[in-house]
Amino acid sequence: MRNVSLVIAVYNQFYFTQQCVESIVRCTSIPHEVIIVDNGSTDGTREFLRTLKAKIITNATNLGCAKAWNQGVRASEGDVIGFLNNDIVVTPGWLANLVAFMEQTGRGIVSPSAREGVLDYDLNSYAANFTRRCAHATRSEIYAACMVIRRKVFDRIGLFDEGFAYGGCEDVDFLWRAKQAGFSVGMTGSVLIHHFGMMTQDAIKRTETRAYPERNMAHFQNKWKRTVRGGWAERRWADFRNAVVRRYEMLRYGHTLVEKPNKVR
Repeated sequence: MRNVSLVIAVYNQFYFTQQCVESIVRCTSIPHEVIIVDNGSTDGTREFLRTLKAKIITNATNLGCAKAWNQGVRASEGDVIGFLNNDIVVTPGWLANLVAFMEQTGRGIVSPSAREGVLDYDLNSYAANFTRRCAHATRSEIYAACMVIRRKVFDRIGLFDEGFAYGGCEDVDFLWRAKQAGFSVGMTGSVLIHHFGMMTQDAIKRTETRAYPERNMAHFQNKWKRTVRGGWAERRWADFRNAVVRRYEMLRYGHTLVEKPNKVR
C-alpha cells in the first residue's frame, strides 16, 4: 500500500469543512496524512483546524485553489497525493479502493464516482449499494473535486498553474498536461463520495468577485489556444458522447457515475 497525502484547501465554509474532515477520520482505513491549507478563513474554521491532527498551512488571504494545492504538494510526504474539495463527504473504504484502482490499472490520476446536491439520504447505505452494482464501471475521465495523483506526475509535469485565480480551469489544465506527458486517468464506480457542489466558489462570487471565471478562461484560452469545451462541433460531440455514456451506465448498472438528482445551485 502506498503512502498517501490528502490535501484540502479551505476558505470559510466551516460546516462543510467539518463534515469533510470528520468523514475522512471515520472512513479512511489506510495510513495517510491530512494537509489542510486555510486561505484566510474568518468564520471559525481556523480555530477548528487547530484541534485536528493534521498539517495546517495558514494563509493571511485567499490565495486561490492552485496556489493552496501547490503549498499542500510541497508539504506532502506521500508518493500518492489526493485533493479534495472541502464540501465533500467520503464513505468507508474510499481511499483504499481508489489506491487499489490506481495500482490495478496503472493510471496516473484516478477519482471516485460522485452523487451531487443535497445530502438528504443515507449516504453509507446508498454508497454500499452503488459500489456493489458499479464496482467494475469506469470512465476515462476525472471527477476533479476529488482526485488522487501519483507524485511522479508532478515530478514530470510540474505543479498546478498558479495563473488561475481562486478556482477553475487549473484542474483541466493539469489533466491535459498529464495526458500530454503520457499518463492515463480514470474514474471508478468502486468508490462513491457525496459532493455538495461549488460551495466555496459560489461564496467567493457573492462576497469577493464574480469576474475570476472569465479571467481564468482567458488564461486557459491563451495557453491552449481554445476554450475548455472547444468549438461548436467539439461541444456537440462531447454532449452526444456524454449522453450515450450516461444512458449506457444507467442501463448496465442502474446508476451513472456522476449523479445529479437534486443539485441546488
